[in-house]
Amino acid sequence: MKNNKYRVLIDTDPGLGKKGADVDDGLALFFMLNNHETFEIEGITTVFGNTRVKTGYPLLEKYLEIANRTEIPHKMGARSKREMGKLNEASSFIIEMVKENPNELILITLGPLTNISTALKHYPELFDDLKRIVYMGGLLEPMDIFSSNSLDTGGLFETTEFNFFMDPLATQLFIETDTLTPRIGMGLDICCKAVFQEKHLLKIKSVNKPIPQFILDDVSDWLDIWKLRNMDGFFPFDTMVPIYLLKPDLFTTKDVFLNVDTSETLGKLTIIDDIKKSSAPITYCMEFKKSTGAEEFMDILVSGLIK
Repeated sequence: MKNNKYRVLIDTDPGLGKKGADVDDGLALFFMLNNHETFEIEGITTVFGNTRVKTGYPLLEKYLEIANRTEIPHKMGARSKREMGKLNEASSFIIEMVKENPNELILITLGPLTNISTALKHYPELFDDLKRIVYMGGLLEPMDIFSSNSLDTGGLFETTEFNFFMDPLATQLFIETDTLTPRIGMGLDICCKAVFQEKHLLKIKSVNKPIPQFILDDVSDWLDIWKLRNMDGFFPFDTMVPIYLLKPDLFTTKDVFLNVDTSETLGKLTIIDDIKKSSAPITYCMEFKKSTGAEEFMDILVSGLIK
């Protein structure tokens, strides 16, 4: 940490600000931007995913303006999984920053892993030169929440997850590369245990500040979309990552070695029995430690957005 701050590089696929797109990346970004006493954001890169990268990048620029943080370096990355392995501004920037700050930066990934794995292919020491990697992606235990409640994913996300599915080859490299650098995963296992509800929206609505007022309409629309799916609210997936950094004791974890499916159920994770001496296991957050954990999580999230 620098001056008691987490020094972070963020790779993301923002959608908040585009009608009908998921708001979770934007909420995670605004949470970190609004908590500058804790997060020293060294750079943000964008990737395809929730939106096209040419949509997501201008959204990111808008976020930085609203948060009065336009000094933060930001670069546009891959447009699709077909660009995995081809250096772009984002992956080149990631390599440069890690080389200049060895073992000092925490890499946060909130979208498909194309930029990150491209950087890794061109700089194999990337992971070893990071302090920590915390990401949203995958799931370890199959779940049926996306086949119920009218969420209509065709059963796909019972066994895989969007970020990992969108570029399975990048996911495979990211997950199966050996490194002793800690990797912490926030998968659907934990991300579907906290729900953003109407009561949280009302708290945001009550605060007349630039960030809560900007996010209000899109969060409200996204909440309505999920209510139409017979849900009480939506899952704020990506926000798990920064809140894990703030409050790791909120969660129970499981250490695993993993393989990634790249041919059948794309991005699906399988736990393997082999213990790798050359690599640390990946730590997955699985549950909240306390019965009040989800409520505490949501209080932290909303408070961080409206402060």
